[in-house]
Amino acid sequence: MHKSYGIISVFAVVASLFPGPAHAGPAREVWKVSGFKTPESALYDKAHQRLIVSNINGAPDAVDGNGFLSLVSLDGQIIQMDWASGFDAPKGMAIVGNKLFISDITKLRVVDLDTGKIIETLAAEKAVFLNDVTASANGDVFVTDMLADRIYRYSGGKIDLWLESAGLGAPNGIIADGNRLIVGSWGKGVHPDFTTDKPGGLLEVDMATKAVTPFPQATAFANVDGIVVLARSIYLSDPLKGALYRVVAGQAPQLVAQFKPGDVDIGSDDETLYVPMMNEGELFALKINALN
Repeated sequence: MHKSYGIISVFAVVASLFPGPAHAGPAREVWKVSGFKTPESALYDKAHQRLIVSNINGAPDAVDGNGFLSLVSLDGQIIQMDWASGFDAPKGMAIVGNKLFISDITKLRVVDLDTGKIIETLAAEKAVFLNDVTASANGDVFVTDMLADRIYRYSGGKIDLWLESAGLGAPNGIIADGNRLIVGSWGKGVHPDFTTDKPGGLLEVDMATKAVTPFPQATAFANVDGIVVLARSIYLSDPLKGALYRVVAGQAPQLVAQFKPGDVDIGSDDETLYVPMMNEGELFALKINALN
């Protein structure tokens, strides 16, 4: 079994070799806030006009009860650092109605958005390392299992294995887009420190047929983590390189921002991109129109 604690140390090693700026520059940065504990994901909560940040607060595979969720205002102020607790290593998140779904190693947690209380915990059978979460238009919730080449689906109150395919290439990021899932492959040949023999890229999974199709011109270029879809653009992060890419259908990926390694599961509203920096314990906001 892979020992996932190596991912943080490898980010740190790469950052020391290529220090670079922690952010993309003042022309693009709207704000920055610090004090998080291994922040992994940032999610825009439209109904409550706030951001939710998942804090691993330890090793990404440790069942230690240290994980928690933070609330941040849209202007970069901490509303509540420890808003929801009782997690081990919370990562990706998605909202359906007034429920927040969070991946937590081998479990899917469900939180009440009003109270921050965990109201349900569902074990994903044979899961190894659940990572990102997304919700489709009909309320189904999809969860990647990065180290098992799987996608699970929560529907009708149950979580079941939905797709298992080597073609997923260690699926990390995932986002529902109409009748398809856009999946970010971490790559082939994942080592214990999370480096890979071959980097991944973007995939499309048809929700009806479950067919897996690589994006033209967007394969084998990045260890893909967070994914955001805005208009006709897809933004994705590569935390091993500290890179932020923009992908437009039929075109080669474009590097639009460079960070220190550790830019993980990005989130967005219509105007702003939110970037958690795992090593620095920071979250910052970028103007999307400055990236294009």
